[in-house]
Amino acid sequence: MKFNHIVSAVAVAAAALAAPAANAAFINGGISFTGFFESQAALTNLPTSMVSLLTNFDVRNGPFQTITGSTSGAFVGESGVATASDFSRLTVPQQMFLADGFTFKILAWGPTVSGPMNCTLAGGSRQCIDTITLAGVGEVSGNGYTPTGFTMSWSAQGSCNESTITSGQCAAGSGTASYSASISATGADVRVPEPASLALVGLALVGLGFTARRRAAK
Repeated sequence: MKFNHIVSAVAVAAAALAAPAANAAFINGGISFTGFFESQAALTNLPTSMVSLLTNFDVRNGPFQTITGSTSGAFVGESGVATASDFSRLTVPQQMFLADGFTFKILAWGPTVSGPMNCTLAGGSRQCIDTITLAGVGEVSGNGYTPTGFTMSWSAQGSCNESTITSGQCAAGSGTASYSASISATGADVRVPEPASLALVGLALVGLGFTARRRAAK
């Protein structure tokens, strides 16, 4: 009989400990980030490519990432700066962003779409750009919420002046790159899709990927 009482007490205690987590809300809403790459040295395939061939992304760390105005749901009111982490598109899990108590971690990568370098006349000189867009799913946690799944589209654009010596290549010292990440919390538990489903999610996100034309300040 005493054993039954002990079991009951343990069950009640476990339920009490689990209650706050069970009652915590999932996260709904969207948030976007913009930022720059660390330096020209981060664009490892110059002079013939800036971002389109990258597998490792050396983004500018620290308070240089901006939360854009397109926040919604649980992220309303988030503004100012965030912290980004360097990452690889070949590795999971990885931390991507920290923003006012929220942690965003990528759990699975979807398809990658690359736009090779293209040089055209712009503003009286020839400018070259290339692009890359990554899709992924992950988990956002923090601020008393239950860890929640999210989908993400992460896009980058490189920009440089075309070489006056060799066409189709960047002039020495002119390559820069910026990125944008658009994240949508699913309002549900984290569920990493099967590869086929992830590909469909990725293709949809790639269609929403942005192509920034800003150049990083020196």
